[in-house]
Amino acid sequence: MATGAAGTALGVTGLYTSLTSTVSAQSSSPSLDKWAQSLPIPSVRAPDGTRDGADFYDVKLEEFEQQLHPDLPATTVWGFDGSYPGPTFDVQVGEPIKVRFDNRSLPNSHLLSVDTDIGGTQPADYDGYDGEVPEVRNAIHVHGANIRAMDDGQSTSWKSPDNVAGPGYVKDVQHVPNAQSRGTLLYHPHALGITRLNVYAGLAGVYLLRDEDEASLNLPTGDHEVPLVLQDRSFNDDGSLSYPEEFTSEFMGDTAVVNGAVWPYMEVEPRRYRFRVVNASNARAYDLSLRNDTADSADDVPAMYQIATGHEFLEGVVDIGPGGAMSSLPLTAFERGEIIVDFSEHAGETLTLTNAADDISEVVQFQVADTTVDDPTAAPADLDLPQPTDYDPESARATRRNTLDRDLGGDPPHLLNGKGMLDDGVTARPHLGTTEVWEFENTTTQTHPIHMHLVKFRVIGRGPDGTEDPDPNELGPKDIVRVESGETVRVVAEFGDYVGKYPWHCHMLEHEDHAMMRMFEVIRGEITQYANSDGIITRSGVDAAKSDWKESEIDREVLSDVIHRWHSGEPVEGGQ
Repeated sequence: MATGAAGTALGVTGLYTSLTSTVSAQSSSPSLDKWAQSLPIPSVRAPDGTRDGADFYDVKLEEFEQQLHPDLPATTVWGFDGSYPGPTFDVQVGEPIKVRFDNRSLPNSHLLSVDTDIGGTQPADYDGYDGEVPEVRNAIHVHGANIRAMDDGQSTSWKSPDNVAGPGYVKDVQHVPNAQSRGTLLYHPHALGITRLNVYAGLAGVYLLRDEDEASLNLPTGDHEVPLVLQDRSFNDDGSLSYPEEFTSEFMGDTAVVNGAVWPYMEVEPRRYRFRVVNASNARAYDLSLRNDTADSADDVPAMYQIATGHEFLEGVVDIGPGGAMSSLPLTAFERGEIIVDFSEHAGETLTLTNAADDISEVVQFQVADTTVDDPTAAPADLDLPQPTDYDPESARATRRNTLDRDLGGDPPHLLNGKGMLDDGVTARPHLGTTEVWEFENTTTQTHPIHMHLVKFRVIGRGPDGTEDPDPNELGPKDIVRVESGETVRVVAEFGDYVGKYPWHCHMLEHEDHAMMRMFEVIRGEITQYANSDGIITRSGVDAAKSDWKESEIDREVLSDVIHRWHSGEPVEGGQ
């Protein structure tokens, strides 16, 4: 992808030449009319009470039927509280919540075919575990959360409907501190070897985190602030979800689904709207633009003014569209974009959100009412956005180079630093409170969205050698970054509030499930070494136990493990 400073129109051709041109849509859904139903809006989830002084949410994972298109028989899906996508969490910075994602209502047999030949489906896939690995298992991750490892919903912390617990499971109720900046987060499953199926079945939702700065900006709110959860699906004639029975390297559906509806339309007023655009597709990347379907020129469209990615705000408003700083909005899997669109000059017109791919070229239609309305919100050009957190790469304690690899004849084929299993060792041990630069070198022919748990980071370089400027809409904190074929992307992050082990991985779910996921560990204690070929930092098992003790709340299972490790002197994975 070409890069440059704000004010220069940018294209996103690399996104598609390296990804969707080599992976076409799979299956062939029945022919379905577009714009045959209105866009549904997920409800906001209210708390069910309080627990230990925090709002408590008791959320059920369920199987049910939902009408996804008027001409399609009802589809059996999974969702949260009987909703696909799940209800929206709308919470405040600094106000912690507790949430139980209750798995017990799901059946013991999966909605989709489970391939037991991939990692995570057998006891031998887990270090030191000889228990059962049920077909249905879930661990729910709040994506983008600054959170303790035990509450992170990680890959081995799953639980089944009949209460079989994975080796990393600690407790039912997750504590989400919300002690971080505002942003558009999401929540979704993360169980090892089965995430792609659980998300494809319908388990995903939006998690909005607000603060006073956001409230002061006079942005569109209420009915004029709309989540757009973008997914692709394929269907059988009976309405059921179509997904390959055997593992596929990436899955691309042939039908656009937005907020759980196939090719919907939205009636809008001629005024400003704020859209929280979330790419919750398994693997598909989007390259989004607006098209005018009724004016003399298809390019007679309002700009998409981007104000944020996943966290905080951008350094400045980015004008996306004809003549803007960027020509389109690229979103790889699980990236987010917060945009403002002003329909005030387009009363009575119809506009379509399009995607630069042949198989799904249209996403959602906007039908603008032929009327006039008052709009009290601020014009995007007048917004003075709060400046985002900046991390100084010059103060970095370490620079770590990570490679994204592919071994076409290997098992697994998708690799990080030449390896492809969670138990292949910790790739890095950053010290609590320090800043580091991480480099992601993509040696493959595909684009990979790389996600780091726990931290948010700033993109500081792109291109073949990582020295080109970030895109204008990357000038703000992120937790996931697009790394194109032949490219090195450099990010800087601060490993702040918690110690423990956290994943970093490709967020194409088929890649993630096929072991393109490794762990880093934030530590206290003396650092004795910074590098081997995998960037591992080593230290003693005693230091590991002390670090866990200092940061963890008292929990019987955690305390028992800490005491055992402290007294046994057992070395930490990759330690001395």
